Amino acid sequence: MKSLPTIAITVGDPNGIGPEVIRKALSKKEIQEICHPVVIGPLSLFEQLAGKGQLLSPELNEEIKLRPGGVSKSGGRIAGKALEMALKLVLTGEARAVVTAPISKEALNSAGYAYPGHTEFFAEKTKVEDVLMILMGCGFRVGLVTTHCALAEVVQLLTSERILRKLQIANQDLRTRFKITNPRIAVAALNPHAGENGMFGHEELEIITPAIEAARKQGVDVNGPFPADTLFARVDKQKFDLYLAMYHDQGLIPLKMKAFGKGVNYTAGLPFVRTSPDHGTAFDIAGKGVADSSSMEEAIKLAVELAKNSREG
Repeated sequence: MKSLPTIAITVGDPNGIGPEVIRKALSKKEIQEICHPVVIGPLSLFEQLAGKGQLLSPELNEEIKLRPGGVSKSGGRIAGKALEMALKLVLTGEARAVVTAPISKEALNSAGYAYPGHTEFFAEKTKVEDVLMILMGCGFRVGLVTTHCALAEVVQLLTSERILRKLQIANQDLRTRFKITNPRIAVAALNPHAGENGMFGHEELEIITPAIEAARKQGVDVNGPFPADTLFARVDKQKFDLYLAMYHDQGLIPLKMKAFGKGVNYTAGLPFVRTSPDHGTAFDIAGKGVADSSSMEEAIKLAVELAKNSREG
């Protein structure tokens, strides 16, 4: 009998719905049959897992001060320490992948972890120069050129070099971890009507198109830039393996309209597999027992699949 892959699952912010969706997901037979989960979080939140060898919580027990639905420094500290422990597990080979429950960026920063999110934390800690955030669900994958920044900063952050790196990362991970032999990528424009030949902005002509052309020369099958309104309206009729959006909401609005509650966040470009549910801490329903664990379940399933693909590749 083959041993099941060990998957490290971080608690996220203990004051959010992370603990609840983890408990619910791990109670499902379909999850129990595909992996050996190791949850990293306070004992008081996961007592039923301790006796199964599915809990790792050394330094966290002393610090737990639950305030369901509220942002706290203690919650941020717990979330940050859980990330550090998960990183150690996966880098030493004790875990095959990491699944992260939602964090509060405000709480994380108040605890001294100056990162906009999980993606930036793992990238810096592994000294990876660049990564790509990919959100997926219902057969739809979208990557983001820029992530957690003000909309006013997007234009300043867009460069041909940045877009080219994202295309390279996407192409590599689609081939090696998703096992897509010849991945096809579509690139969204930044401006309405793809800039209309410079009438509504020059980013398409001066930044995006040169990046696409450079990627093609490197063997990447990429098309665009396409006007975003029509590109995402035809997802079901097109055969692209990934859509590259220029900024956060441009890509996540269509993704969540199509796969809300079942989407998964995947970080491409890291030396290990990392996934997470596509929702946040949902403080408004924390502690009420009504959170839907579907996205967490999908995140665990994807982590297992990609971890296996990585080992085979």
